[in-house]
Amino acid sequence: MSKILLIAWHEFKRHTFRRRFIGILLMPLIILAIAMVSSFISASAAARFESGAIGYVDPNGALPQATNPPDAAFTFTRFDDETSARAALERGEITAYLVLTPDFLSSGDVRLIYWEDEPSSDELVQAFERYRNAQLLAGQPASIAQRVLEGSRFSFETPDRARAIRDDDLPSFLLPLVFTLLFITAAFNSSEYFMQAVLDEKENRTMEVVITSVTPTQLMAGKVFGLSAVGLLQMAIWSIAAFVALSVLRPRLPFLRNISLEPGFIVLTLVLFTLYYVMLGAFLAAIGSMVADAKQGQNYASPIMLIAVIPLFFLVVIWFDPNGAFAVILSLIPFTSPLTLLMRYGMVSVPAWQIILALVLLAAGAAGAIWLAGRIFRIGMLRFDKGVKWSELAASIRF
Repeated sequence: MSKILLIAWHEFKRHTFRRRFIGILLMPLIILAIAMVSSFISASAAARFESGAIGYVDPNGALPQATNPPDAAFTFTRFDDETSARAALERGEITAYLVLTPDFLSSGDVRLIYWEDEPSSDELVQAFERYRNAQLLAGQPASIAQRVLEGSRFSFETPDRARAIRDDDLPSFLLPLVFTLLFITAAFNSSEYFMQAVLDEKENRTMEVVITSVTPTQLMAGKVFGLSAVGLLQMAIWSIAAFVALSVLRPRLPFLRNISLEPGFIVLTLVLFTLYYVMLGAFLAAIGSMVADAKQGQNYASPIMLIAVIPLFFLVVIWFDPNGAFAVILSLIPFTSPLTLLMRYGMVSVPAWQIILALVLLAAGAAGAIWLAGRIFRIGMLRFDKGVKWSELAASIRF
């Protein structure tokens, strides 16, 4: 075990301090930092137009002047004609004014007139609609008026109510999909390391020395564990950066305020990622043992990476029937279970037996992949100029 850990630590250090890895690690962080700075600048510039005094021209008296709510971002003042509203705009008493058409009560048509700076349209429209509804409901009982103004809140539930999501909690509903995209990106970036870790030692002829001290299985296990740690480190740093950005942007972006992560989802994500990285790394390292150069290795690795993203090709199918037979089968296949389970987790309540069975099968797949990599490495480790034939591969994996 100590030899495996020593090899793992060597591979971890060797790859984490490479400029290429540091560049891959920092690029999303730089993009994220630029996006955050841009959002701050945009928010500061828009803050001037997200509140203020707004006039409205109502020649037919559709909306009589009423008291504005004390906490309203926009306050509305009624004018009988557009001339007086234009004069107030020129004096700076209002930042813009609305012109209600004569058939406003039936058509709802409104024109916005502003001088130089357009107010934030979304906030203004919402504020005016709330003001309009308050005037139209003035004759109704207070309880009814308040209920209409607050609107309806929809809840999306499973039949057994094991999972319920409100309409204002949709960002949390979609968060697992974001994690799947991060996972795919990290896996693809790390795929080259697993093959190159074996090819480098075959090309520089250090393999003869290494195999005198460790067994093929120990060597492959150490490389796989070390390089899996590299990929998980990359994923961890990206996730931490995303959480920091979320914490900073949440007060400024209303649709992010209800995002929350369940502890069960975090634990499931960590276990799935770890097991999948180990399994994927073992298969890619085995490919590195089979081939003579990196170009040939990429040809063999492409189908494996393609199988891993199959759930994304059937995202619509999984979305509309997350507990269907097709989604359940993908959840149990080791190569597709991580992405499928994470996507389903945000949609429905995944039965516990499916999660447990998927983890057991994934762990078995990881262990089997390491064993297989050791067997393949045994026959391919000293073949520097040619790869392993499929007939030789089939013979090597017989018990």
